[in-house]
Amino acid sequence: MEYYHLVTRIPMYKGQIIDFSNGEHNRLYEFWMKREERTEDGRDVFDILNEKRMLSDEEEKVLVNYVFCQSRAVRETITEYVRKNSFSHRPSRFSCLYVCDSIEGALKWKKNFEQYNRTVLQLVKVKSNTPAFTGDASLLPKVNGDSFDKKINQANRYWSGELLGVLEETLLGGKIEVVEIIEDYT
Repeated sequence: MEYYHLVTRIPMYKGQIIDFSNGEHNRLYEFWMKREERTEDGRDVFDILNEKRMLSDEEEKVLVNYVFCQSRAVRETITEYVRKNSFSHRPSRFSCLYVCDSIEGALKWKKNFEQYNRTVLQLVKVKSNTPAFTGDASLLPKVNGDSFDKKINQANRYWSGELLGVLEETLLGGKIEVVEIIEDYT
């Protein structure tokens, strides 16, 4: 089946193979799950907070970045936990390529990316015969102060495949081939 993918970091080329068959991690995993925030002298957010004083600009930046990144890592960890326990037949969000089944869907994501100053390099067509899952990203666990219990319920709703038409995404695992560069935005 053919899908459409927005390239945001490293340009792709026709004939390129992306292979998640052996559980390789994607950029989502690398970005949220391996990221650390520290001051130039190596202090983390807990070192800073334990000092119980006014924060410097650098310390405030570390604190804000830590909360921003960790809240997303928590969302993805909970979502993966629910997938493994209740929807293990679905592809992992950590080992997939995010695609859309239409150009219109991809352009909706492009608009979303641009709202957050995320540069889109290309729109490519890919094909794969591996199982895919389409979910609505608006149903992912919220990045807020909700309890873990609420976030688990939100993840269950996402994995159930309910589609609201807000911001659909298809998770494509396995072996994927880039078959066409539809648009180069660089």
